[in-house]
Amino acid sequence: MNRQIAGMLIGFCVFNGCGSESQPSSQKEVKPSQTAAAVQQNPAKTSETATKNEPQSGAAVQVASNQAPISEATVKKAEEFFDQGMNLLKQGKLIDSTQSFTSAINLNPQDSKYYFHRGSIWADLKQDANAIVDLTKAIDMSPKNSQFFYTRALFFMTRGGGQLAIQDFSRAIELNPKDHQAYNNRGLLFATSGKLKEARSDFEQVLRIKPESLDAMNNLGFALMNLNEMDKAFEVLSQVIKLDPKYLNAYDNRGLAWLKQKEYAKAADDFTRAIELSPQKLKFYRQRLMAYEKMKQPKKAKADAEKIVWLQKLASINERIVKSPEDTELILKRAQFYLESEMRESAMKDYAKIVELTQDTTGQGYYIRGALYLEENKLDRCIQECSRAITIQPNPEAYSIRGDAFMKRGDVEHALRDFERAKRIDEIVAKAYLMRSKSFKKQGELKKAAKDFERAVAIDPSLGPAKLSTEKTAAKPIIRPID
Repeated sequence: MNRQIAGMLIGFCVFNGCGSESQPSSQKEVKPSQTAAAVQQNPAKTSETATKNEPQSGAAVQVASNQAPISEATVKKAEEFFDQGMNLLKQGKLIDSTQSFTSAINLNPQDSKYYFHRGSIWADLKQDANAIVDLTKAIDMSPKNSQFFYTRALFFMTRGGGQLAIQDFSRAIELNPKDHQAYNNRGLLFATSGKLKEARSDFEQVLRIKPESLDAMNNLGFALMNLNEMDKAFEVLSQVIKLDPKYLNAYDNRGLAWLKQKEYAKAADDFTRAIELSPQKLKFYRQRLMAYEKMKQPKKAKADAEKIVWLQKLASINERIVKSPEDTELILKRAQFYLESEMRESAMKDYAKIVELTQDTTGQGYYIRGALYLEENKLDRCIQECSRAITIQPNPEAYSIRGDAFMKRGDVEHALRDFERAKRIDEIVAKAYLMRSKSFKKQGELKKAAKDFERAVAIDPSLGPAKLSTEKTAAKPIIRPID
């Protein structure tokens, strides 16, 4: 089957407990290498594989005596539709590719690979009834094609049909005893159903066929741990980590093994390493929290408990964004959430997304990103971003942020111009008027100096009569409208 179906296997294993928060996350499945997605790169090779067990002749193809022979020209035309379907599949045009495969089937209903590929795409489109009909049809036509059984097994596996999947994996193994992927995935199903001895046997067989498979080693370590063969489990999992220090699940599994052995400090160390590799995984914090509680380290346990709450809040926002991926208010909420947690890089990514979504409408993302640059004292970048936002749609907030950047640069004239456009009145604006008042006074323009000083005092009364005396001006602290 193709990428999407293969990718679901991880979710399947987590859902059923192999990597759930109640059980070790051992299962990182081996994905199929000769499925519909992989076949896109070499359709000719797959065509040969899919039909190698079917009788053919030079001018016609005939599968059964009750089927009429098909002319060579018709077979050729059907192959053209098949190639077209594969090209559309490469482009991600799934619906269009099913139509091409259907055209191929209409011309030549005797070629199993047409049903196989169409069935795989139906599965991706979540049209399960159509998928199972086509995949089963392909198997009926080519009952000795191990790949067809393997692919249907994946389909059952991702739909909760564990027993049916085991049967198809077993048949695939009978037809191709060196299919390490089938052994590994069957082992995963055995493990999730509690048949740990059978799972261990399958993972060991994978390693006989492919000794360098870290996935199989990790899965074997999981099975050994749950069979209480702890020494062997530690040996295997430690070997995985030695060969690949970034192999996440091995740290998780070994940490759980340490918990079982009441080696809480070692368990906490492994969960800490897992967190370093996957900082937003809830289960690792929960497991480390358990270790800290056993170690009687309340401060560390409290920190993990707080992190769990934080991650749950983030997960809630993410779930809403998944449902409405172009909702800029939700993306902004997540960006602000990141900022509150001092995760500026993640926040900037969200602001970039807002820019992408609003650059032709409101420019909101530009001035929000400008505010971040202002905090980082990157004044030129701030002014540039806010100016972009203003070009798209003049906005008081953009003017206000740009005004602050001008103030920091000492450009009071431009700052006041932006503050006036933003209709902003606060202490920073008062300071700007005060600064310009002093500038006018130095230039001998006392009336302008007095006028600006009045405005400064009206906004910020702390600049009151004592300050007026110091500046030697008769201006009174009254509120005057800003032009």
